[in-house]
Amino acid sequence: MVARCSVILALMLFAVFPRVTWGHGRLKSSSPAPNSVASRPVTELRLQFTEAPEPAFTSVSLIRSDGGTTTLGKPIIEGLTAVFKLDKALPSGSYVVAWKTAGKDGHPVTGRFAFSVVSAPDADTTNGSPVQSVDPTGAMHHDPASMPSGAGFNSESPAYVVIRWLQFVALVALLGGFVFRHVVLGILRRRDENIQYLSAMDGRVERIAMIAALALLLLALIRLVAQSYAMHGPDESVFGAMAPMISGTTWGFGWLLQVVGSAMAAGGLWATRFNRKAGWIVATLGAIAVAFSPALSGHAASAPERTSLAIFADAIHVIGAGGWLGSLLFVLLVGIPSALRLEGDQKGNAIARLVNAFSPTALVFAGATAATGVVAAWLHIGSVQALFETDYGRTLIIKLGVLAIVAATGAFNWLRVKPALDRPQGARLLARTATAELAVAALVLAVTAVLVATPTAMDEELMRMPQSAQVP
Repeated sequence: MVARCSVILALMLFAVFPRVTWGHGRLKSSSPAPNSVASRPVTELRLQFTEAPEPAFTSVSLIRSDGGTTTLGKPIIEGLTAVFKLDKALPSGSYVVAWKTAGKDGHPVTGRFAFSVVSAPDADTTNGSPVQSVDPTGAMHHDPASMPSGAGFNSESPAYVVIRWLQFVALVALLGGFVFRHVVLGILRRRDENIQYLSAMDGRVERIAMIAALALLLLALIRLVAQSYAMHGPDESVFGAMAPMISGTTWGFGWLLQVVGSAMAAGGLWATRFNRKAGWIVATLGAIAVAFSPALSGHAASAPERTSLAIFADAIHVIGAGGWLGSLLFVLLVGIPSALRLEGDQKGNAIARLVNAFSPTALVFAGATAATGVVAAWLHIGSVQALFETDYGRTLIIKLGVLAIVAATGAFNWLRVKPALDRPQGARLLARTATAELAVAALVLAVTAVLVATPTAMDEELMRMPQSAQVP
């Protein structure tokens, strides 16, 4: 039901709001131009992109006809253009430019094109090749086949997808711990202050949430190595390229936010043994910081318009998923086992109260997830047709379909399992259905890990446009 409503609302928004025309990372023009012949000295290369390139992610290798390769220095960024200065004018011959770049989302984009230089008697010291439009076949978005030799690993590689999936699982678990502790257990405390097992649940929540925070910290380090390898390949220093990548890019800021937030969450949870209130405050602030980190290394950060809306909606989407699915994880791992340790009729009553506290919580956070998902669809798809004709749109449909199964399982728990909680078999049935719901939710996160590295529908539409239609 949630997924169906998301699709309907998305279609309505497409009809109401103006289309945002943007795409990221495509090479739009260059000087010298692809397949051109320069009769004047070439002293610089100018590559103009469809969005401002990040200097730390942008590089060019110049391949000569004899197979020799020269890696040019750091570019000068002039708006959308990256300028690479040459030490001296290129001699006559044929050359291939192999370029790599990434926008604010950090997704590697690569391509290559060829040109020739023919010396002329009246050559001067300026580059006489005007900026010309690139042949549409001269640039490939997210195409590993066009990568320079040895750099086949990128953000769409299976290993990188697995890293992102594990990161999403840990993030949802961490946020779920805070929502379960502050909201679900908070409702139970207000309704019945004499529930004896609440303190025991608090301790188990702290331990599991700390594991999730430490996992996020470890995964951040692994993702840093993967990102550096994806951008620079095995032929360059993976570790030497990390510092400028962290300090000089939006992706790096998002990575730092994940590291700092995870460390704050883990440290705050550890400090609860000495000062519970202060420890939980620090840990909660850290968890909120981590919730914003995916937006800064995904499609939201690369939106040139409504960027703040895209980042905020993405963060609320993450928090919503954590409050819905993450807190369900704690119901399964903490709430039900703690209730089953009680004696006699207290077991069924405790589980019923737990579910009654969790149900409205899940409804609110699932609604936030659905609403912000609609906003993301509006920002990244742009047309109803693109929803069915692009890889991004089709992947989003798959995500919504799997999410519909999660929502259906939740509805089954509400309608069939909840009324049976006063019977002995009710707890076992709830545990089984909750496990099934979480298993399908893990699949949703796997699809999401693929989706965030897939060129958006607007990117694909931009690449199919005639070049004249792309130039403002």
